[in-house]
Amino acid sequence: MNNIKSLIAALTFAGLTACADNSPKTFSGFITDASMNTVTVRALTDESTCTFATTDADKSDANGLLLGAPVTVDYTGKLKDGTAATKIATDPTYAEAVGKWTMPDPIAPEGVMGVEIMVEGAARSINMATLVYTSWELQGEADKILLKGQSLGNGQTIDFTQTGMIAKTADGNYTLTIEGTGTVYTKAKQ
Repeated sequence: MNNIKSLIAALTFAGLTACADNSPKTFSGFITDASMNTVTVRALTDESTCTFATTDADKSDANGLLLGAPVTVDYTGKLKDGTAATKIATDPTYAEAVGKWTMPDPIAPEGVMGVEIMVEGAARSINMATLVYTSWELQGEADKILLKGQSLGNGQTIDFTQTGMIAKTADGNYTLTIEGTGTVYTKAKQ
């Protein structure tokens, strides 16, 4: 009788674990918070968020887990806060873009001017009072971004959008070329 009960219990347990969904799944969105052991992601389709445990995840394509970065999290099992991520990947262009981009100031050669690209789509001008950068976004192509801002002068304000191409030189420096202007900024080393 005990053997039958043990057999029924073992079969029930095996049946329950066999029904568990451990197939690989992905959750895509934007990073809203990140720490040493977790990443919180806002879904692409709505305002819902999920926090993933990252301790054992493959982070080789995580690129620093910067706030606002588009991210894809691979996981298995049921989606809930605390679910263990198996792999985390972000767009490398996002991480490459964030930083201070400058060039020598043609009016004051001892100074620099340019743009600071920040997380979550913010941007600001560096030593440029009439070309005011306000925001940026990924363009959808590798190494391509869109910069937005306002040109001030002569009593008028004109909104502008510029396309920037990020490249890495042979000596490891990053450049940001603004299409159609001839402007080339160099990324400051951190």
